[in-house]
Amino acid sequence: MVKAKKKFGQNFLIDSQIIKLIVDEIKFSDTNKYLEIGPGMGALTSELQKKTKNLDLIEIDPDMIKILRAKINDNTQIFEGDVLGFDDNFFEGYNVVLGNLPYYIATEIIFRFITISNVNTLYFMVQKEVADRLVGKMGTKENSILTNLVGFNFRTEKCFDIKPESFDPAPKVTSSFIKLTRHKDYVNEITYADFKRIIKESFKFKRKNLKNNLKNILNLNDFENLEILPTNRAEDLSIEDFIKITKYMISNA
Repeated sequence: MVKAKKKFGQNFLIDSQIIKLIVDEIKFSDTNKYLEIGPGMGALTSELQKKTKNLDLIEIDPDMIKILRAKINDNTQIFEGDVLGFDDNFFEGYNVVLGNLPYYIATEIIFRFITISNVNTLYFMVQKEVADRLVGKMGTKENSILTNLVGFNFRTEKCFDIKPESFDPAPKVTSSFIKLTRHKDYVNEITYADFKRIIKESFKFKRKNLKNNLKNILNLNDFENLEILPTNRAEDLSIEDFIKITKYMISNA
């Protein structure tokens, strides 16, 4: 019997009702190419194959690959390796990426797809805490670096929570199923690189206010010109506020 491996952060989805909810949530199209990350023993894969002929898999565990080979159809390819180890060219043919992400690298995997522009939709199972930060609102503690950097590139949606008992082994925390849909709302305003710099500086010390965190970028007159209170913390601002700061920084460089 094959067991989950801690080193790969494996928690296999075993709840058929949750699998149905996930499949129902995904918008399938004959023109899309789908990539599932970490399919494990293929519980979700089997249902996905009923909906599309354009599905490939990335799996890091050789033991899981042996199991998957017995389940997949001729249209599906399995690529062995760590998803973070594949270069951008590998992902060029895919529009939709989905999977049950290991908790310990979930945010790293999400960030990996920010700059891969042809991937327009992400469906992931992540720790609920990560999902809550992805959809964090201005003025709440969930509003974070993750909220803003992902929000600059994707519309974020938490579809539903998943109880620990839906997995084997059961994790110690609740999970969530999320949907990220790429948008281009800000592409003509500023670059992601410039925005990222401001976000990282603004959230550098979470308990400090903007006046302190941005002291090397803005002075009190700048805050007055921007009509942003220097006593605010980064979590009190919206993406649009940070874009305004970024544009101001560029114009006054």
